[in-house]
Amino acid sequence: MENGTAYWKRNLLVIWISQFLGLGGFACAMPFIPMLLRDNLGITDDAVRGVFVSAYYFCGMSSFTVATVVWGMLADRLGYKIMLLRASYSAALFFPLLAFAPNVWVLLGIRLVTSFFSGTYNAAQTLIATTTPPEKQGFALGLLSSALWSGHMVGFFCGGLIVHYFSYTAAFITCGMLYFTGALLVHVFVKDGFSASKTTVAASGKTQKRPAVRIFTPVVLWILGLFLVMGVARRIDEPFLAMMVEAVNGKINEAFFTGLVSAVAALGGLLSGVVIGHFSDRVSPFKLLPPLLVVCMITMLLQAVSTNIYFFMMMRFISFFASGGLYPVLLLVMSRNSDANLKGTFFGLSSSINSAGGVLCTLLSGVIVYFLNVRGIEVAAGILFMLMIPMSLVTFSVIRRSNLKG
Repeated sequence: MENGTAYWKRNLLVIWISQFLGLGGFACAMPFIPMLLRDNLGITDDAVRGVFVSAYYFCGMSSFTVATVVWGMLADRLGYKIMLLRASYSAALFFPLLAFAPNVWVLLGIRLVTSFFSGTYNAAQTLIATTTPPEKQGFALGLLSSALWSGHMVGFFCGGLIVHYFSYTAAFITCGMLYFTGALLVHVFVKDGFSASKTTVAASGKTQKRPAVRIFTPVVLWILGLFLVMGVARRIDEPFLAMMVEAVNGKINEAFFTGLVSAVAALGGLLSGVVIGHFSDRVSPFKLLPPLLVVCMITMLLQAVSTNIYFFMMMRFISFFASGGLYPVLLLVMSRNSDANLKGTFFGLSSSINSAGGVLCTLLSGVIVYFLNVRGIEVAAGILFMLMIPMSLVTFSVIRRSNLKG
């Protein structure tokens, strides 16, 4: 795989563009699922529609949680580029089908299949990590995260225009076309230098159990624990942003301010990927991660008590700037402390565990809002980020004792 690093800059550029297109396409269509349920599938009762929106989210996250482990392990045997192509072409095929679902049960079924076979961002991260020189991985992974945030910003805006002037179907077809374009770019221009011969020993009968021993070390288990808690903390308030805006600012221009807050938060995540990714190659994660978690904790708690929409917006920008850097930093720690021939497995596990946090959100958030109100969600997120601080210190202590790289 060392040969792949010879063209890591071209790989990074092409994969960044492919993820910007694909994730922009995703953002172009996914926010309109509640409206599609109402207008295309005839589910007009808000309570029933809310249940199906939750079911749709649960189907996607649970399927993706299982799939990332499966595809990650296969990537170590079959190659990393082919996994990104599988995810990109599958997304291009299945996402447009959602617009043609005749009923909600078919919609949920398509969502299950789509989530299992797609998941381009995780595949892109693995390919970047395996083709980028170690001293540039922090920058590369951070820059890749900027594709996610910028794609979402553009996708949200363009998706609203497409739905407004055309239809939901047009938005979902656009999503598929963007994924397909990104897949073609990767197909033609990206190289991974993968050699299947490096994995043949691991596949032999004598060493069948060795990968599990190398994967489930104390260091990896602590890092996966951080991914799990982060998955809950970062996602727990997402479905309730409009309600939080209403709680802070009332119903005056609610839709406008919800969109504005979302765009400002995405801008924070975009800048985070570039800035924190740059510093992660120069500053040890031992020093970088705890301050980021402290900022996340404080800004989430300040959002909970906010009574001014512009103050709330500023705190959300800062919190997304800080939390947007957590994932690349943890991936860098994982990359530095994992077997070079099992990157797909490790990255698949981290993404799966992070997604499992999203599944937990569906179980926790509704209970918190019911008993505490929507501001309680922000408090819960702050507490979870606070919990990650001692967890990160213990993780780094275990890494030091294991004489691994921090």
